[in-house]
Amino acid sequence: MTKSNEKWSKCIVSIAENPDWILHEDAIKRDIYNVRNWTLYLDAIEEKEDDDSAIYDFVSKRALLALPRSYKLWKRHWEWHLKNSKNDKDLIIVMFERALQTLSHMPRVWINYLEFLFANETNTTFLRQTITRALQALSITQHEEKLWEPLILPFLMSNSCPLPTESIYRLLQRYSSLDFSFYAQLGEWCQNHGLAGRAAVAYQTILLREEASKDDDQHHVWEAFGELCVQHSSQVAAVGIPWESILRAALLQDPNSKKKQNSTWLPGRIYAWLASAWVRRGAFDLARVVYEEGIHSVNTVRDFTLLFDAYLQLEQGLVEHAVENMDEDDDLEEEGESEGKDDKDDWDILLESTSASKLADMELALRKAEHLTQRRPLLLNAVLLRQNPMNVPEWLKRAELFREQNQVSQASATLLEALRTVTHPYGGTRSALLVALVDLRRNNPDEARSFLKRACMEDEISMTTVDDLTTCWTTWIEFELQQEQWDDALSLARQSVVYRKNRPNLTKTLRLWDLLLDLEESLGTVQTCKDAYHRAIEIKAATPQHILHFTAFLKEHNYFEEAFSVYEKGVELFSFPALKLIWRSYIKDFLERLAGKHVERTRDLFDRCLEACPSEDCAEFYTQYGAFEEEYGLTKRALSVYRNMCQRVPTSEKAAAYRLYIVKTIKHIGFTATRDIYQEAIETLPDEQAALLCIEFAQMETNLQQVDRARAIFVYGAQMADPRRVPTYWTAWKEFEVQSGNEETFREMLRVKRSVEVAFSTSSYNIAAASDNNMTEEEAMRMIASQEDEEVEEHATKATTAVQGFVASSSSTKKRASQTLDEVEESVAKLRKVTKQSVAPDEDDAEIDIDLDDIDAEIEQAAAEGEIAAVEDVATKPVPDAVFGAMASQKS
Repeated sequence: MTKSNEKWSKCIVSIAENPDWILHEDAIKRDIYNVRNWTLYLDAIEEKEDDDSAIYDFVSKRALLALPRSYKLWKRHWEWHLKNSKNDKDLIIVMFERALQTLSHMPRVWINYLEFLFANETNTTFLRQTITRALQALSITQHEEKLWEPLILPFLMSNSCPLPTESIYRLLQRYSSLDFSFYAQLGEWCQNHGLAGRAAVAYQTILLREEASKDDDQHHVWEAFGELCVQHSSQVAAVGIPWESILRAALLQDPNSKKKQNSTWLPGRIYAWLASAWVRRGAFDLARVVYEEGIHSVNTVRDFTLLFDAYLQLEQGLVEHAVENMDEDDDLEEEGESEGKDDKDDWDILLESTSASKLADMELALRKAEHLTQRRPLLLNAVLLRQNPMNVPEWLKRAELFREQNQVSQASATLLEALRTVTHPYGGTRSALLVALVDLRRNNPDEARSFLKRACMEDEISMTTVDDLTTCWTTWIEFELQQEQWDDALSLARQSVVYRKNRPNLTKTLRLWDLLLDLEESLGTVQTCKDAYHRAIEIKAATPQHILHFTAFLKEHNYFEEAFSVYEKGVELFSFPALKLIWRSYIKDFLERLAGKHVERTRDLFDRCLEACPSEDCAEFYTQYGAFEEEYGLTKRALSVYRNMCQRVPTSEKAAAYRLYIVKTIKHIGFTATRDIYQEAIETLPDEQAALLCIEFAQMETNLQQVDRARAIFVYGAQMADPRRVPTYWTAWKEFEVQSGNEETFREMLRVKRSVEVAFSTSSYNIAAASDNNMTEEEAMRMIASQEDEEVEEHATKATTAVQGFVASSSSTKKRASQTLDEVEESVAKLRKVTKQSVAPDEDDAEIDIDLDDIDAEIEQAAAEGEIAAVEDVATKPVPDAVFGAMASQKS
């Protein structure tokens, strides 16, 4: 009996001795193909702590013999063996091989099998064959998810993989055919393991199928491929990859395509790779050719900077190498001198030719580096022009760079090319290019004239806008003036404003007319100048300044009546405010020429001017009109002019106008005639200005010894003078009472002042109360007016800061010229009553009442300071009742 048979016999005996296991045996005999019976049997064996592992193995193998295709039984079987027999590698391999005979389509069997082999097997051939069998056995749809990503790839990419490099590469290449995106990682892996040729193949595969990869990865692929070709060009060429052709083909693609619009795309880097490859081979001249080609091909400053820096670095490296060679020659020469005189001639013969050659090489390298540095501005300018050929400032800059290098012909050719290229100028105009070209060819007048003629009169150099063509004409005319060709300049100026078919219309261009008229005045005859001005006026190309210049020219040549007719044309042609200059000059010249001779004509002129003139500009003309009437006309008409001025000018100028009117009235008629004017002005002007005018009115009456009139004026003006805003009014009244009044009048002045203070404070209080009650000013005015039994007029709806009927606002007119102080007090009482109905009384209301004791105290203080005399020293006289108002009845 063999050893295995003895082992199985012991297992049978052990099973027979266990009654629980006998029960499971009976169940299996009844249904040997029931998987559940076997699993329960195996579970019972596992639960027994002192069981022998051989029993479990014996029962498990019996179950597999009965059910060889049961995945559940096989899984329990190999998991038990991996747990208990993991050191017996051959046994586990045999077990998995037996399982695969019936379960080769199950991914889990292969996964566990490969996991075991990756951790324990060292036979590379068997490993590679097992991986291949697994891939062949399973469906391709399960390869990536079940085998490659979770198992095979981590094993192959790890450092502990025992497979040779060639086998790993074959397997990775096999996976790349399944997942195209893995080619980039394959290329990186090949580079890391020294397989430059195969890495290039991987990158080439990606580049040939750009549509299959993401746009974001293209830059990294190109970077890796380019660096690989530069560093390992021979290995890449050995595998049959035309890497230079591939790189140049990439440069020929459309730069505006979607893939090239990626900000990471750098054509300059491709040129740098091509040049670097030649540098590594020692072909410096070919490297220079590539750098020059790249610099003259790229369209961005970034690419240019990359190429230029690499190019300059190459030239500097060559210079340094030449200097090092020269130093080595010096060292050899010193060694030759140290060997003695006999050998000195031999060293001289040997080093004579080499030293001269190396010195020439060093000078040549220096010249090339300096030349490259000097060319940088032109090369950069060319890049910007390739980027935007319509950039006019860059064309001008390029011509200036050539001019600085004394390459005038090259600069002219650049500007001519710009005129042919630029159709939609950016940052400038086409005329600027022509002006620069003419300035460049100023030493050759005939050639400059030909350029200007082709632009102005012919279509060879097209100028499609009015500004461009105007600039060309003005440049041509100024060029002829600089060449002292006066007749040609004048002729060109006349031709410039002539209409030409299929060309921009310049007949009303102001710049050309200004130039033409200036030249006509300087170079033409009187008649031609007059014809030019008349033509400009006729086609409405003239400006007010042209009218003034024309009239000045006519006056200079004593054509005065014709100058006046030109003024008339200007008046018909323009309107205010531009017309103000013409009228001012017209009236001035007319008065200088015909003052006092044609009075009615002058009056008609002023009337026409004032009829068209707006109120903001009429004060000047009214003043001139009034001065004319004073000197050559009638005083009555002059005063009428000043009166009309007061009614016409804006509110801000009315006070000055009335003062001028008053001064002129005093001058021609007298003081007494100004009373109506003062009264009208006080009714018309705003409150503060009217109050100040009341002071002047009262001073005039005082000078006429009309003290009562002056006092009445002060009383009337008090309603317009807020003591807080117009203190000068009350100071003037106080001085007046000190000089011309007595104690009673002074007391009356103080009482009026207190009343006015109360009135203005009550007005402000009412407005504030209305605001607190969310009432508009219009509603507040209506409420107050209704309480006073007054009708609200339409003009009272305007915004105001004072209560109507009590203190006049700056925007309202006075209703009554003879309002007395008693009426003011009655209004105050009514307003207080209204305020008490809508607003709760304030604790400070008692302070509003006028305290006569305070008035007496102020009078005594003024007498003590000497401002007024004592009562007994004052000569009394009867005071008119109009001064006391309502107090007159109480006095009687």
